[in-house]
Amino acid sequence: MPPKTQIPKEMILKTGLDLVIREGYEVINIKRLAKELGCSTQPISWSFGNMEAFREELFQYALNYMNSKMRPNGKNPAAAFFSVGETYVNMAFDEPNLIRYLRTDSKGLVNLGGIGAVFDEEKNKSLREALCRVVGISEEKAGEFMDTVVIYTQGLVTFIIDGTITVSREEAIRMLENVGVMHMVYAGIPFEKASVLFKE
Repeated sequence: MPPKTQIPKEMILKTGLDLVIREGYEVINIKRLAKELGCSTQPISWSFGNMEAFREELFQYALNYMNSKMRPNGKNPAAAFFSVGETYVNMAFDEPNLIRYLRTDSKGLVNLGGIGAVFDEEKNKSLREALCRVVGISEEKAGEFMDTVVIYTQGLVTFIIDGTITVSREEAIRMLENVGVMHMVYAGIPFEKASVLFKE
């Protein structure tokens, strides 16, 4: 009896994620995975048991990948918050199939990380408090600002990947920035200050 071909689970999951990003979730099946890996279907079955188990792990793997890309980055809380939205918009241009997969999976948007995680009250309490402190707005206004930008970003990304609107990457990021600036002005921040907050 020939020895079992050993392929690490991580490699199988990465191959599945690469396929999702490149061609979409619809192409994922055990034969296609095996072809991409250059092996029979047995190593996949040995690692996961069945395709349902693989799909569950693939969803979490893809979600972790997305979350790893969408970590806040910036010198102030407004810039850090904006960086998450900017990354999400960039993913709409670079990896639209990944976003389609994560938003249409049976787990749905409620479980989506990245931009969806901004609705998590506990995780974002410190960011809201930092916005209040650094920008000089109330916690209520900070919460409204965050919710508005998240909803707008989700809508913008959805329109881009569905082909509802045709805009360049630069135009989309400028649209997102304009919404952030306008809402900061609405919250009482002078335009001159609001217009540079996301670039610091």
